[in-house]
Amino acid sequence: MPADRLDPLTLEILWQRLITVADQMSTTLARTAFSTTITASNDYGCVLIDADARCIAHAHRSLPIFNRTMPYTTGIILEKFGRENIKPGDVFISNDPWQNAGHNPDITVITPFFKGGTLVGFAASIAHHADVGGAIDTNQVTDSFEEGLLIPLTHLYRAGALNQTALDFIAANVRLPTAVIGDIHAQAAANQTGAERCLALLDEYNLPDLSLVSREIQDRSERAMRAAIAALPDGVYHSKVSVDELDQPLQIVCTLAVRGDEIHIDFAGTSPQQPRGAINVTFTFTHGQISYALKATLLPDVPGNDGCYRPIQASAPPGCILNAQRPASVSQRHRIGAHIFGAVLQALAEVLPARVIAGSGFLVSTRVFATDSGGIKHSYLFSAGGMGANAGADGISSVQTPALAGAVPVELFELAVPILTRCREFITDSGGAGRQRGGLAQRMELQLLPGFDGAATVSVHAAGQNVPPFGLRGGQGGAPAEILRDGAVLSRAEKVQRASALSLDDPASSVGFQTAAGGGYGPPAERPVEAVCADVRDGFVSREAAAEYYGVLLKPGSLQPDAGATAARRAAMAAKTPPQAQ
Repeated sequence: MPADRLDPLTLEILWQRLITVADQMSTTLARTAFSTTITASNDYGCVLIDADARCIAHAHRSLPIFNRTMPYTTGIILEKFGRENIKPGDVFISNDPWQNAGHNPDITVITPFFKGGTLVGFAASIAHHADVGGAIDTNQVTDSFEEGLLIPLTHLYRAGALNQTALDFIAANVRLPTAVIGDIHAQAAANQTGAERCLALLDEYNLPDLSLVSREIQDRSERAMRAAIAALPDGVYHSKVSVDELDQPLQIVCTLAVRGDEIHIDFAGTSPQQPRGAINVTFTFTHGQISYALKATLLPDVPGNDGCYRPIQASAPPGCILNAQRPASVSQRHRIGAHIFGAVLQALAEVLPARVIAGSGFLVSTRVFATDSGGIKHSYLFSAGGMGANAGADGISSVQTPALAGAVPVELFELAVPILTRCREFITDSGGAGRQRGGLAQRMELQLLPGFDGAATVSVHAAGQNVPPFGLRGGQGGAPAEILRDGAVLSRAEKVQRASALSLDDPASSVGFQTAAGGGYGPPAERPVEAVCADVRDGFVSREAAAEYYGVLLKPGSLQPDAGATAARRAAMAAKTPPQAQ
């Protein structure tokens, strides 16, 4: 094997083997963790990082945002502790939102590994934990001090010795110490798996370290991304997204500049960080969302690594809601941060209309705390909205975009907390109408399990309640999210004041929500008649909406279209369609 270069075949084998190692980390974490956020929702990430804090490979199930934040945290380890002071057996831990993934429930564990006494890389994992203390009613918090435990970057293990003091501090500040401490150990075990398998791979190929493989992977990926950017016309492209998650409208202003084979994105003009509500976003999370949106759109087929992102630069004014400064409240940062993905796609839609998707319905994060004589019972429930449609396909119903975490099965949720799921169903007509239809939203209602001798608090956080996901190229927007109490939609004031801490102490009462739905793509009157008929048959679209939005009139008592009436209706719709929507 040449000393300074890998042949393409060997590189491909090593690249895929490293991805497999990251997948093995993921499997270890999912099988040994305690919390359903990890074992069922897959709200975690696992990556391999080289000795210079650059991502080489990540697990397939690793959330995209986490893949970008863990190398950043690793760089801080090198800066804070110094390469010469990092020793075999060290493991580091932190959840600082400004140095990690943007809110303190995400705890990062990073393990350096060595070959012949030389630091050759890091195995890193991050996971959304069951609890970090702090206020349950996060809509009312005013700073990060109210949001619970903050772990500064420190040793979890030092030269192989467990830092029990750190674990004692963590356990003393969370409501569910067994689950939290168990999940931290699961992350350390996943990292150990990655370190051992990576070292075995180096031995198998007689490589002294990861530098040659890392350089080849990242340089080739960089060249591929630069080529994808260079194919775009130079120019400055804009988008503006309205966000209304509290009691006043906010703006995300995105300016995307293409210059040769580089992209710069700036968010000057974006609304300032907010004094309460926990919806502020740290720049680490903002940068991750930007990277993911551009990678998924421009270079979807190349496995993610740091080389993919070298041609991309981003900035946001300090103190704006996308670059919040300490001690801003950030625990619900995804409610604003999820809109970054859409803002980037809207800016790209002008030059890549066939590659972007319409607006997607964001996740609804539901958290249940129940207390009786047996103590505290707890579970998260992540529920996906509808994905936006694109030029070639309908949006997928009930898929989390851009988060990509999974939903906890109802059966596991009900085992964890004394809650009965009254309903979980798709919402007819919620997907934005279009030539390609947006993915449907879902409705869910929860009530206290009959016979439970205690009370529960349900926190419901739903992005997109007042500003629905957008449609593209003449497609209509998706339905907005809603929060329900006893089957009725909460008022705007109630959402701000109460939705993050709704009590359940009576089996007859319920708490529920409707997620937002995906936006449509293209004029609805261009949707094939047979596709509309199939939507009506499957309950995705009502007969009334088929006629009103798609111009398809069905024969009475039949799923067959009335050809003459449909042709006339569609001709009338086409005559009224603005030229820019065609």
